Amino acid sequence: MRIFDSHCLFGRWPKEPRDASLGKLLEVLKDLGVEKGVCVSLRGVFYDHESGNAETLQACAANRSLVPAATINPRHYHSRQSLPAELTRQGFRMLRLFPNLQGWSSSPGLSVLSPHNVVVERLFKESAEAKLPIAFPIGKFPEVASFLLRLAPEGCRVILSDVYYNELTECVEVMRRRPDFFMEVGHTCSPGSIEFLCRDLGAERLVLGTNQPLESGRGAIEAVRRAEIGEKDQAAILGGNLSRLLGGI
Repeated sequence: MRIFDSHCLFGRWPKEPRDASLGKLLEVLKDLGVEKGVCVSLRGVFYDHESGNAETLQACAANRSLVPAATINPRHYHSRQSLPAELTRQGFRMLRLFPNLQGWSSSPGLSVLSPHNVVVERLFKESAEAKLPIAFPIGKFPEVASFLLRLAPEGCRVILSDVYYNELTECVEVMRRRPDFFMEVGHTCSPGSIEFLCRDLGAERLVLGTNQPLESGRGAIEAVRRAEIGEKDQAAILGGNLSRLLGGI
């Protein structure tokens, strides 16, 4: 089965000594048999999204196993032009947001996700118009998925990322209401969770997302392989759904 990972990072991790270098990412992808990794430069996350996005494009141009995902820090989004539209023209296949790492959301307060935050509202609207999927972290905080349900316009394809067990019920209810929402399976690997998600939402709504190389993707991949679901559904989760969502990779 072909394996595509929707959540990869590379660069300098400033919070503690951890090897998240481009070389390390390529090493772990090869070791786990991951054919394609959708990646974001950490320079774009922690410092400047313009130079970080440029670094991502450069890394992906030099490595066929990498697919470019962009990031935008809403605090620095001053242009009158649609940046998601420009990112699509440059070849980016996804937009991944980092509210907590970039400091523009302090869960569980979630003030940034209020409908009154017009910059984030604009980002979601423009991404929907550009047909650029948005990956947004749920983490261990309640109500994030519910805010996304209200914030994202119809037709905005949203990937719920970093979903932990305690927030699974809320995320499932949101996805029942929004067929244009998807979920990464990476942290949602408690016993029976993949089988439940396939029964309730359908395997076609799930994609593999691991946060490599900061975290090991082996557990998530094995959880899908060992889940009591058909081989067709396993193949869809491990790669087919992400390829379809991104228009073929």
